[in-house]
Amino acid sequence: MIEIIAGLAGGLGLFFVGMWLLTDNLRTLASRRLRMIAHRWTENGLSGFSWGALAGTVTQNSTALTFILVSMLRSGLISTRGALIVLIGGNIGVTLLVLVVTFDIELISMCVLGIAGVAMISERLSRYRPVAASFFGGAMIVLGLVLLKQAVAPLADEPWFGGMVESMESSLVLAFLIGAILTIIVQSVIVVCVVAVSVATLGVITIDQTIMLIYGCVLGASVALLVLSAGLTGRARQVAIYQVLVNGLSSPALVAVFCIEIYFDVPLLKALAFSFDMSLAQQLALCVVLIPLFCTPFMILTLSPSVRLLERLWPPTTEEETSRTKFIHDHALSDVESALALIDLEQRRVFQILTQYFEKVRQGDRVDGLHGATRHLLSEIEGFLVESVGHHPMQSVEDHSSMLTRQKLLSWLEDQMADLCGMLQALPDRPDDRALRTSVCEGVDAVLLSLLHALESGDAELWPIVTTLTGDRSGLMSSMRSTYWKREQSLDETERVRIVEITNAVEHIFFLLSKLVRELDTSPIPSTYDLVSQHTTPGDSGYGAPNR
Repeated sequence: MIEIIAGLAGGLGLFFVGMWLLTDNLRTLASRRLRMIAHRWTENGLSGFSWGALAGTVTQNSTALTFILVSMLRSGLISTRGALIVLIGGNIGVTLLVLVVTFDIELISMCVLGIAGVAMISERLSRYRPVAASFFGGAMIVLGLVLLKQAVAPLADEPWFGGMVESMESSLVLAFLIGAILTIIVQSVIVVCVVAVSVATLGVITIDQTIMLIYGCVLGASVALLVLSAGLTGRARQVAIYQVLVNGLSSPALVAVFCIEIYFDVPLLKALAFSFDMSLAQQLALCVVLIPLFCTPFMILTLSPSVRLLERLWPPTTEEETSRTKFIHDHALSDVESALALIDLEQRRVFQILTQYFEKVRQGDRVDGLHGATRHLLSEIEGFLVESVGHHPMQSVEDHSSMLTRQKLLSWLEDQMADLCGMLQALPDRPDDRALRTSVCEGVDAVLLSLLHALESGDAELWPIVTTLTGDRSGLMSSMRSTYWKREQSLDETERVRIVEITNAVEHIFFLLSKLVRELDTSPIPSTYDLVSQHTTPGDSGYGAPNR
């Protein structure tokens, strides 16, 4: 009995750690460039479906596939319709793992594990470490399932297990419920299906009970995903809810088809799976693979109304719209001046977004969502900028260098803004604290708005004013600390530290703003100003610092 428990625990451990390794490293590999390639592949239905099937087969993890799709949705690289098409194909690819495990692939998995492990620790191959780790995780998944299958075999000789199975008698409903409950607990359809197929090959449960248990797994997956996606919003929730609906509706449909087949002797899915000359385990695994194949025609026929319904019920959130780039696109990489112009427009958008932080503080809302969206936008801009450097390494070196400097300063400024707003929101609700919060919000926000206005208007006369406004504020902050502490004699150590942190953050923000203004003032990029002004209105043409 101890050996059985150890085998089950070890198999589950290998499976879930392998899933974590695979998902985590696929997240690293899902770079902007890879997503741009995937965007081109998903421009039409057939290629999107094929890409989804391939991605599902490679990842064997719907979580990893969903992450890629959500990331592409947030970046505007794929539409909701395209994401759902990829998901339809991915569902087919993921189920193939159950069939793969029924073959003798243990030796192949161990070889992959060894090669990938050596590649992971090799310094010479460090650039390929995420790829090697993904293969290592995939091999661990397969070995974990093989170990589970082997651990299940001795269960047939255990009296308690035999008694539990006998209590089921020939109840198909009970088998369905057990499949659903186990999937909710284990959070993996693949694990439960592999165990069910292994038990069935021992003759412990009937073929019909096994099929019903598999169909119960589909319903369990729907319930589990519904619970896990409760906190999702916008486009991310669209993808999750679609998968919930597909599983939730397909499960009773599959049961209905199965009942017609066994009670009315009409050859349908079961007959199709068992028409192949394979072992019992492989035939049962085919029943799993046939589930998404059975659902695919209905999903494709209802795709358009499904997209409209999802977009109406869960429209994109403000944060998602913020995180999407508005100007940069892959085709602009061919022309260095266009690429730099579009990067500048995106960076100016960041200035506009930063003013929203203080509005959140005024309204008493948290800035976490806006902070995450802005970080994602900055990451997209930086990725595009790095690609532009790679496409034109010997062209516009000074322009690229200036843009990279500006990008780093913007990233640091955004971090400081988020930290400052978080600290302001944590202040107690006392008159002096409210006054401090208002003073900081209005003061920093006014400077940001002045800088933004100078950039957008192109008025050279405003630039000296902006330079003065973004000057050193260390003396003012020191005075503010002294005044505040004199008025509030009862402040404890924690509250005094909080005031120091707030005033220090303001100093850092003005330091970064002064650096940004200086960078904009001396940047060589305004020489390409006319490139943007040709496509913008006179009042909104500012590219870099105003022409002086």
